[in-house]
Amino acid sequence: MIIMAQATGIKYEKDSKGVKRYVRIDLKKHGKEIEPFLKKLDINNDLQFEDEWSNSLTTEQFRKKMHSRIKKWKEK
Repeated sequence: MIIMAQATGIKYEKDSKGVKRYVRIDLKKHGKEIEPFLKKLDINNDLQFEDEWSNSLTTEQFRKKMHSRIKKWKEK
């Protein structure tokens, strides 16, 4: 049996059944090493965030949309 020390900045997380399912990685510590892997998967949260942010509603647009939805609910 091989015993490995747990790396700092990397944590396994279990699902509701107690099975290891996720890994949480501290990107401040391991970002440079993990970045090429994420790029291979075409994952770039910064670009995704900027894209979604630029397409987001203004406060007034959101308010009008919600009032419209509420009005439709009340009409039913």
